[in-house]
Amino acid sequence: MHQLYKKNHNDIITFNNNLMMFNILTNSIYQKISSAQMYYPNFYEWYHNNVIPSLINGDKEFIFEFASEKIVGLSIIKHSEKKLCHLSIFDEHKNRGYGLRLFEKSFISLKTDKPFLTVSEEKYLEFKKIFDYYGFELTDKKLNLYRENKMEYFFNE
Repeated sequence: MHQLYKKNHNDIITFNNNLMMFNILTNSIYQKISSAQMYYPNFYEWYHNNVIPSLINGDKEFIFEFASEKIVGLSIIKHSEKKLCHLSIFDEHKNRGYGLRLFEKSFISLKTDKPFLTVSEEKYLEFKKIFDYYGFELTDKKLNLYRENKMEYFFNE
C-alpha cells in the first residue's frame, strides 16, 4: 500500500512537494470531517476555498492525532488569529483521550493555551467540560451567525 504522507517524530506530515498526494489526503480528510456541514452550511466551500489555499500558504495547519500509525483525529488551526478552527476525533476513536492530546498539540503550534474558537449550540455541551478544564473564557454569543435560530459561542476572543 502506498503511503500518502511521511510522519516525522513530531507528528509533522510532509508531502515532499507531491501535489497529488496532498490532494488525496486533503480530500480524504474532508470526507472524515464533512459531518460539520450540518452545523456550518458553508463548510464545503470554507474547506476547499479557504483551508486548502491557507495550508499551502502556511497560515493554516492540520494537526494530527495518531494511533497505531493511523490518523484518528485532527485539528485545523489558523496561525494569524491564534484560532482553533476545527477539531475532530473520528467516531471509532472518541472517548479515548485523543481529543485532549489534540488540544495540547494545537496549543503548542499556536503558541497559546487560550486559542480563539467558536462552537455551535449543539456541540457546546459536548465541549463545555473541556473548555472549563482549560479555563476558556466565553466572550460572546451570536444568534443566526451560521444558521437561523442557532447560537454560536465564542471563546477567548
